[in-house]
Amino acid sequence: MGTARVHRTAVAVVSLLLGVVAPSSSGAQTVFESVGERALGMAGAFVAVADDASATHWNPAGLGTGGPLGMTVGTSRFQLGNHKGPPHPGPSLGKGNLVSFGSLPLGVSYGLFQVSSLGGSEEALRAETINIQQFGLTILQSILPGVTVGSTLKLLRGYIVTQPAEGASAGDALELAAELEANRHTTYDLDLGVMATSDLIRIGFTFKNLRSPTFGLPTDMTPPLPRQARLGFAVTPGAGLTLAMDLDLNTVDLVGGLRRNAAVGGEIALGSHMSARSGIRWSLVGAKRPLTAVGLSVRVRRGLWIDGHYAKGRLDDDQETGLAMRAGF
Repeated sequence: MGTARVHRTAVAVVSLLLGVVAPSSSGAQTVFESVGERALGMAGAFVAVADDASATHWNPAGLGTGGPLGMTVGTSRFQLGNHKGPPHPGPSLGKGNLVSFGSLPLGVSYGLFQVSSLGGSEEALRAETINIQQFGLTILQSILPGVTVGSTLKLLRGYIVTQPAEGASAGDALELAAELEANRHTTYDLDLGVMATSDLIRIGFTFKNLRSPTFGLPTDMTPPLPRQARLGFAVTPGAGLTLAMDLDLNTVDLVGGLRRNAAVGGEIALGSHMSARSGIRWSLVGAKRPLTAVGLSVRVRRGLWIDGHYAKGRLDDDQETGLAMRAGF
């Protein structure tokens, strides 16, 4: 399929999808950059790259562009803000776990996402924890040569709990908040993705959390899972080299302020047993909060890789770490 035709088709599909919801501001704590070691090693520039089992999270349509069978089991951790000082509004602590299996034309996945944050004011500081279990079924459909659409249907069980913050430091308060539990609410949601590919260019679009469930929150409060739309471009100028860029199409209200992220990254094969990647992301609104990421993959046997990543921000103590096992055949 020619590059020009891929571009025209992708633009038309994306324009149609964006008609479902205009870019808008919404509040939440959970974000794209929660799981997927290859994606996080590229700082999140992955929507058009997604070709392994983590595509069930990053771009459901990408599951159809990899091998016939894939799997990933991974965990990641992140922190935002200064955790060593006294408790104050802004810092957060999170984790994301993903187990995903993919084969044409279906994928199944399980995810656990938790974020604890400190908010409110200095006089009335509160600690909040969001914990969501996700069971996903990904379905793919080819609509044109080189163009695939996919959707991840999600059964969600989660809770949101808030209490006055306690602890000698922000880190202590967040650790205590992470232990909070409450009754889970069960609901459902879905993600939608499009992937257009040619020999040189890949264009991806992901629309997450179409229903934006509230998990029992009052309807006038911002939901924990906002609608998020992201567009991605990737090129493969040489064997083993991928360059990518992602752009959020709407703004979300996160701990630390409004954010609409952009990311650029790359991935390169270092022989047949190792690959490396790096990237940077920043916000186009509010505080830029730039974060630089690096990642490495080592092949332990045919079709089996160990992936890891580390990311560090320039503001306060923002950082991420993660590790995953990935298989593909």
